Amino acid sequence: MRRSRILAAFMVLVFMAGLFGCNNSPAAQAPSEPVTLFAYVGANLKDPVSELAQAYEEKTGVKVELSFNNSGTLLGQLEIMEEGDIYMPGGMPFVEAANQKGHLESVDGPVAYHTPVIVTPKGNPAGITSVEDLAKEGTKLVIPDKEATAIGKTAFKIFNKLGIAEEVEKNILSNAESPAKVMAAITMGQGNAGIVEFSNTFKDRDKIEVVEIDPEINEIEEIPVALLKYSSNKEQAADFIEFVMEEGPAAFEKYGFKTRL
Repeated sequence: MRRSRILAAFMVLVFMAGLFGCNNSPAAQAPSEPVTLFAYVGANLKDPVSELAQAYEEKTGVKVELSFNNSGTLLGQLEIMEEGDIYMPGGMPFVEAANQKGHLESVDGPVAYHTPVIVTPKGNPAGITSVEDLAKEGTKLVIPDKEATAIGKTAFKIFNKLGIAEEVEKNILSNAESPAKVMAAITMGQGNAGIVEFSNTFKDRDKIEVVEIDPEINEIEEIPVALLKYSSNKEQAADFIEFVMEEGPAAFEKYGFKTRL
C-alpha cells in the first residue's frame, strides 16, 4: 500500500512538472499580436474602400485601419509620419508626388476612375450647360480645393486646357476641402454650380442637376493604390493590394464610380 502511495505521488509530480515545462515552452507562449495594416485613403473613396477592408478582414483576419482625408492632407501626414502600409489618394498626381519624394515601394491600378461632372441646384437656375459657362461673369462656383483634392486638380486641368482658369478663379465663391462639401453647398443653394466626381451625385440626384462634361475636354483621373516603403508587413500589404485590384471594381461600381473608360 505504501509503495502504491509513493508511486502515485511520483506520478503526480511528473505530471505537474510536465505541465510546467509545457507552459514555459515557446510553443505554449501567448500567440503574437495579429497583423494590422494602416492605409491612407482619399476621403472620396471612403465607402468602397471601407467595404473592401471589412471584406478582407473577414477573409484573412487581418484588420486594415483606414485614415480618410483629402489627398493633400494625406500626403502631408505621410511626409511627417513616415510610417504605414498603403497609400490610396484620389488620383495619380498625389501618387506621383509621393513617389518623387521616395515614399513608395510600388504602385498598382487603376482600381477605378474619377470622372468630373458639373452639378447645379435643382432646376439649374443659372442655365449652366457647359464648362465654358463656369467662366461667365456673375456665376457663383463652389469648387474642390485645387491644392488639397484630386478632383480640384483635375478640374483646373480642364480649365487650363480651355484657357478659362483665370475667369473661373474670379467666380469661385468657395474652395471646398472635399467633393462632399461641394455637394452640400450646392444642395443648399449656396452657388450656381460646382464640380464633383460622378459618384458624388448618386445620393442627391433628386436635389441637383448633373451636367456632363464633353468627353473631348474632360480629364478622367485614375485611382491608384500604392505600397509604402515604410511598411513592416509588405507581404501582407501586397496581398491586400492584390485583393483590392481583384475585388475593387465591383465595390467601386456599387457606389457609382466608373471602372471602365
